[in-house]
Amino acid sequence: MKLWVRLLGMGIIMAMGVAAGAWAQSAEDLEAAGLAHFKKAYYEALPQKKAADAAEEFRRAEAAFRGAIKKKPQRVSAYLHLGRTLFVQEKYREAAEIYGAALKIDPGNKPVYLQLASAREMAGDKEGAVEALELLRAREEDPQAIQMIDGLIARMRAKP
Repeated sequence: MKLWVRLLGMGIIMAMGVAAGAWAQSAEDLEAAGLAHFKKAYYEALPQKKAADAAEEFRRAEAAFRGAIKKKPQRVSAYLHLGRTLFVQEKYREAAEIYGAALKIDPGNKPVYLQLASAREMAGDKEGAVEALELLRAREEDPQAIQMIDGLIARMRAKP
């Protein structure tokens, strides 16, 4: 009986230690873990046509990135990684929401406007995509970049 009590006590202590370690993970550690899961899904499981493995790794990546965001809500890189993870899973509306949240934190991050426009377009929100491009155009100073953005806007508006 005493042996069982000791083993049970040790098991509880070990479980508490493992849980405490998980709670103590930093936003940086969570983001790194999310990237590892994303890479495993995108570069290993998907090319090998292991859809179930990829789905599980993407789920783990999402959870890790969301955990990083929860710990450090101003951590833009975690939003960008989460947005990409959602986008490649064809969760376009969710990706657009995440990219929009990233832009609220860092409105000067010009590439994110393109990611937001792409996610909105893929979600079937043509007007939202044009809006994102127009917001980018308003921030752009380079004449060549403005010309490129104008071309994207024109093509987007021309789509049925």
